[in-house]
Amino acid sequence: MEERSQALLSLAKAKLSRRIAFWIFVSIVVIEAILLVPSYFRREQELIDQVENVSAIQARFFLQTSKSMQTEAEFADLAKSIKRETNVTGWAVENAKGQRLTQMGEVPTLTSTDVRDQPIARFRSANGNRYDVAWNGKQLGSEYILIIRHNVEFIQQELVNYVWRIIGLVAIISLFVTASTLVILGAIVILPILKLREDLELVADSISQDQMNLQFHSMVTSRTDEVGDVMTAFSQMYVRIIKEISERKRAEALIQQEKDTSENLLLNILPYAIADRLKLGEKIIADGFSEATVLFADIVSFTELSAKVPPVKLVCLLNEIFSEFDGLAEKYGLEKIKTIGDAYMVVGGLPMYRPDHAEAIADMALNMQDVIGKFASDLGEPFKIRVGINTGPVVAGVIGIKKFIYDLWGDAVNVASRMESHGMPDHIQVSDSTYTILKNKYNFTDRGKIMIKGKGEMQTYFLINKIGG
Repeated sequence: MEERSQALLSLAKAKLSRRIAFWIFVSIVVIEAILLVPSYFRREQELIDQVENVSAIQARFFLQTSKSMQTEAEFADLAKSIKRETNVTGWAVENAKGQRLTQMGEVPTLTSTDVRDQPIARFRSANGNRYDVAWNGKQLGSEYILIIRHNVEFIQQELVNYVWRIIGLVAIISLFVTASTLVILGAIVILPILKLREDLELVADSISQDQMNLQFHSMVTSRTDEVGDVMTAFSQMYVRIIKEISERKRAEALIQQEKDTSENLLLNILPYAIADRLKLGEKIIADGFSEATVLFADIVSFTELSAKVPPVKLVCLLNEIFSEFDGLAEKYGLEKIKTIGDAYMVVGGLPMYRPDHAEAIADMALNMQDVIGKFASDLGEPFKIRVGINTGPVVAGVIGIKKFIYDLWGDAVNVASRMESHGMPDHIQVSDSTYTILKNKYNFTDRGKIMIKGKGEMQTYFLINKIGG
């Protein structure tokens, strides 16, 4: 009993069951609604016909009797003898000339003109509460026309009751048919599908936990139909593939571990985009960039310091400084190229082009001045750096087959190096090309023209700070 209750509960919760039940119910309701519309109007006409038939008996009696009337007094007495039914609110009698001879109660809308060329005429008011019927006496040999007004307000209420009765009947039928169909269909199809879904969930858990032996819910009951064939095929498939999945997972874990190690080592040496190209099999990587901004930085008097402090301490200090610089390069999305002794080289605008490469380099240079001020030599004085920046075309690529690096070449690189070597401590010297790009966003001081080895006189500037910063 408990198992059956649990099955019914699962059936009720199943989305497929609710969807099937919904559409069965809707289909029956729609069919009944289609049948209800003509039934509604037919019932309305039946009620009107009932009202009219009662009055028709009196109308025939009046018109047949009126043929023998000789005087108006006799006619008036006959008219007064018309039985007034519960739903008759008024009546009138007119002659063939359209003259109204007598009337009682509410005045009907119809007149003799409406029924002149036909035996009977009907009219229903706009609100549906009054119904007039006019009988032409010519059909019975009389020269009079009888018009009766009826109160048909009760028809609307009767129709409402009728509709509610139909709706109640449709609801009962729909619920019964839906429930019956759902129970039968659920036992044959839906419940086995639910059991198969539970088995699929068991398979997912077993794969993650490397379980080999499972008891499937769908195989508890043996079936010989198509659903049973599916369940059997599923069980056989699981047995065949579970071993292969387990072995493959172990092999993939080892491969992934080795791959991650290699990936981390490669990305620590090369930019991500360049590493991808190498992995795709490119042998020679050399790209030209029409514009990039190169920065060289050198720690002032670091060479002299190296002769006075132990090597281990010197390397640790340099590592701390350059680690801070690496953090700035990552912050501004720049590419560190290399370090040579106490010199640091970084570039903006490659290997993926970015339009604000000069701004990013300038921001990093200003931050490098802040960072270097945190470190002090054994003499107790803060370190200072010389920074040189230049913008121009460069070639970037990977050279060598052992201990290869991603490096830059070109006149723009040489000029950037000269900007640093010919600069001043605690200053950021930029070339005219970089100044042209940044002059509207940063403050500069004009250093004037200086003699650069291999280039002659060059106009240079000192970067002070960012405008508004």
